[in-house]
Amino acid sequence: MNWHDTMSRSRRTVHWPQGHYAAATVGVALEAFENQSQLRLAGTPGRRDAFSLSYGEYGVRAGVWRLLELFDELEVKASFSVSGRLAHDWPDVVAAVADAGHDLVGHGWVNDQFLNEADAGAERDIIVRTLDAIEKAAGMRPTGWASPANSSSERTKQIMVDSGITWSGDDASDDLPYVEQVGHGQLAVLPKTNLSANDLIHWILPTNSPQVFAEGFADTLEVGLAEGKAGRPQWADMVLHCHMAGRPAFIPTLRRCLRQARQRERVWWTTKNALAAWTLENGFAR
Repeated sequence: MNWHDTMSRSRRTVHWPQGHYAAATVGVALEAFENQSQLRLAGTPGRRDAFSLSYGEYGVRAGVWRLLELFDELEVKASFSVSGRLAHDWPDVVAAVADAGHDLVGHGWVNDQFLNEADAGAERDIIVRTLDAIEKAAGMRPTGWASPANSSSERTKQIMVDSGITWSGDDASDDLPYVEQVGHGQLAVLPKTNLSANDLIHWILPTNSPQVFAEGFADTLEVGLAEGKAGRPQWADMVLHCHMAGRPAFIPTLRRCLRQARQRERVWWTTKNALAAWTLENGFAR
């Protein structure tokens, strides 16, 4: 047996609706913070930083509207990961996102408090309280969950299933979604295929041109289409933050990136809720 045979046996394959070669999704973070956002110019980590908090607040005051306008222009439906505190404090904004037809995903109470630093009772409370706040704001309860900084613990998946969550984004071990048995329930796992197209990683922290982000998504989709044509359909995802990607300097690049990608053939443009539902329906095992 040669390595081609081993690869053929080892690599998973999935299929997308209507024989599409690649799936494409857009994830958006709509976040609240307790002490500081991801951008800190001075001060001590973990201590309240007024400027850093104001940077994060830009997302709910300005960035979210610019992104919603762009998605409407390009006919894109996204999956918004929402902090529970933001849903509590800004319910009209979260309701507007839902009214525009986008997914709502649980994303912790605030983005700078992590699940793996909480005890069992506190972790369960964070998840349930977040889902309750989003449901109260928008009239729909999330079925997906992405922990702040993907900070899940060994308990998180069971708490998700107990709380009615059907999919999790806290994984980076694969290119394709899969179904995992959790206790007596099942959970679709949607790995982070967006590490190549993340505004925080590729634009804000390294102070790159926004074009680096666009290249990461375009190249991922290009490879996905090629592999899909060869019989191994793939998935390309991007992650945006309302307080980052929603700024004027990023929008032209994002518009070009999405417009060009939308012109590609054999791409299933979907949301993460729909992707997870398809994964569960077809029992994509790993």
